[in-house]
Amino acid sequence: MEKKLTAKEYVKLHPDKYVMLTYEFGDPIFIAPLKDLQIQVTPNRTEAETWTELDNTPTKLEYHKTVTGYKQLKFERI
Repeated sequence: MEKKLTAKEYVKLHPDKYVMLTYEFGDPIFIAPLKDLQIQVTPNRTEAETWTELDNTPTKLEYHKTVTGYKQLKFERI
């Protein structure tokens, strides 16, 4: 029987970090951490939300595309 990994174990095995961004208007626009439960954006990579491999899913990307209106959002490894 195959042992299932916990989320913490999975992230330890896949330590890559990501930012979500778009180049839709030329310069990059990054998704920043929530403020008052609202999605924020920033032009500064250092202020961007950091995501793990667990977050890097089409569902999360589609949600942020819908809420922000950015059609070309993507995850980029940092």
